[in-house]
Amino acid sequence: MCTVYKLTVLSFVLGAMSVGLFSLAVSTDSWLLTREALSIDPELLGNATIGLIWIRVWTGLWRLCMVSEEVPDIISCMAISYEVKGTGRGELLSTTSFTIIASARRSVALTLSSLILSVVAVIFSVTGNIRKDSKTLIGGVLFILSGLSLATGMILYISAINDEVGYRASTHKRSGGFSYQYGWSFFTAGFGFLSSEVAAVVTISLFLRRNAKLEDMTRIIPGLEDKVISRGQQNGTYFGGSSNDRYQFCHSQTNSSSCFHLCGGQHHVFVSA
Repeated sequence: MCTVYKLTVLSFVLGAMSVGLFSLAVSTDSWLLTREALSIDPELLGNATIGLIWIRVWTGLWRLCMVSEEVPDIISCMAISYEVKGTGRGELLSTTSFTIIASARRSVALTLSSLILSVVAVIFSVTGNIRKDSKTLIGGVLFILSGLSLATGMILYISAINDEVGYRASTHKRSGGFSYQYGWSFFTAGFGFLSSEVAAVVTISLFLRRNAKLEDMTRIIPGLEDKVISRGQQNGTYFGGSSNDRYQFCHSQTNSSSCFHLCGGQHHVFVSA
């Protein structure tokens, strides 16, 4: 059976795991790996026997690196610009790899937002677990939003890739001249999504476990106490005590009774069958 202590530890672990996975995915350069053939004028290369070269490109959210298979020892890396608009599709000497990178830039904001939301979720979750208040629930909701933000960003990322690959095929480019696969950073983000959603379930379950009584709910949900008293006054009997700081309401039925006590500003609800 999952006790409150076990759920608390599990929520801490899953929260830290989601932040770690998101951070690793956002900061690394292995989201997409492509291999593409480029037709080059042999005269430009000084070798009449070479007219086709293969390049490999691996890219992240902030940087891309490329290497030619003819010269594998030379690796060129550059930052991805978010200031230049457009994708370069159809332009002279444009490559499918670069147009994919340019198109996928629109997904970065959502992916980065998921990291920020997960960090805030962990802060609220830890604070709520220490103080045992409603911040735990807020943390669980933020974990859900973090996962949804990442999922939306990944869908946009995949859509950008499929769109450019489809455009390449429709323009009758050289068949077999392009291939791609997702890198480990992409799958790391996927595992981060899973850990974030599981963290949300555990955090919300922990909050409900700690606040299972109506007494706890009256402290958390604004106006619930007034509704309980109002419902009781409509359906039962009201007793006014001699002391101003103590009131008791009892509602009796054939097989059950419920009493609400307000004592010195502290609320106690008892339900008995």
